[in-house]
Amino acid sequence: MCTLRVYVARHCPASGYSVDLARQAAAMFPQVKVLVIDVDDLDWGSEGEREAVLFTPGYFLDGRPIFWGNPPVEELFGRLSSAVGDSAPGDAG
Repeated sequence: MCTLRVYVARHCPASGYSVDLARQAAAMFPQVKVLVIDVDDLDWGSEGEREAVLFTPGYFLDGRPIFWGNPPVEELFGRLSSAVGDSAPGDAG
């Protein structure tokens, strides 16, 4: 299972859409662990994780940044589809 972390901030106007996009990704790819992390919360993540998030929204797949800002849904889903391999979107196996 791979992990998609979506970093958002309450003060960022684009972050509301990021949360919606993360929900869509979680529904479409149940085999991907999708986490939304609000960087305005105290004590989120390790020091290394905090240093890696340059700005919000930020999309990280298995610890590596894949998008800064909100990507087109097709690009995000394409990346997730490639990450999960032969499993079709929406297929738990």
